[in-house]
Amino acid sequence: MTEPFTGLIAYPITPTGIDGEPNLASVAQLVTEAAAAGVNGITVLASSGAGVTFDRTERRRVLETAVKSAAGSGVPVCTAITAVSTREVTALAADAESAGAAGVLVAPFGYYPLSDAEVRTLFRAVGDSTGLPVCFYNKPVQLQYDVTPDTLLELARSINLRGVKESTARADVPARVGQIRSVLGPDVAIGLSGDVALLRDLPVADAWHTGLAALLPADYVSVWQRSADSAPALERLRAVAGELAQIPRWVGALHALGLLRGVETAAPRGPFAAALPADSDRLSRLLT
Repeated sequence: MTEPFTGLIAYPITPTGIDGEPNLASVAQLVTEAAAAGVNGITVLASSGAGVTFDRTERRRVLETAVKSAAGSGVPVCTAITAVSTREVTALAADAESAGAAGVLVAPFGYYPLSDAEVRTLFRAVGDSTGLPVCFYNKPVQLQYDVTPDTLLELARSINLRGVKESTARADVPARVGQIRSVLGPDVAIGLSGDVALLRDLPVADAWHTGLAALLPADYVSVWQRSADSAPALERLRAVAGELAQIPRWVGALHALGLLRGVETAAPRGPFAAALPADSDRLSRLLT
């Protein structure tokens, strides 16, 4: 199996200051702690990290900080490069390579749902702009596009596709994973995301992609590794994941959880809203 899209992959928030700018010291703290806890990979500026709210310069600073903070740990740092235009995506891909990222995560975003032909063209452009490994982030609920195995096979033949991130928010996840595996073979890692389902079902997969693992990394590593003493960690994670799923201000709730875990951060950049005090209180009770 090919790194860096295998194992437990933590997706940190992008902490902010009161001025709304990325708090790079807190970025470094999250990356350092996750790497020390034993996660297998870190991906910045994805959904948990509200990457689409930051401009190109800010994204590069966050990525450079993360890469520097993980240096020497052996933990690969990747970055999400999803943006509203192919031109932006390819520029971010080039930045990722020059900043020392181990790979890039791309979701096929469009103002309107994209066609298979448009998605293939987008990913070929990414392949033309960087030699880094690429992970296809399939988000059918949010983007109204569900990648077909045929499209994934075409991309695996034309670009450096080394990972697929699938959501657990779909019917018959094992059948879907099996279908993709039968087409792509063993050299493309197939991972799953969605903390509630991951922690409920503990599915066997090449990777678990999770934002919660960046905030409670020791607990998540214990569960991922099926440690003999992981029962308390699993219970705690299930409770926190369940509570987060009930909070509409999901990114804001992750920032609130970060504060509770000693990470200095303000609210996420708009349009994401801050968590309410009641949200923080409920999360706090679960951590004590």
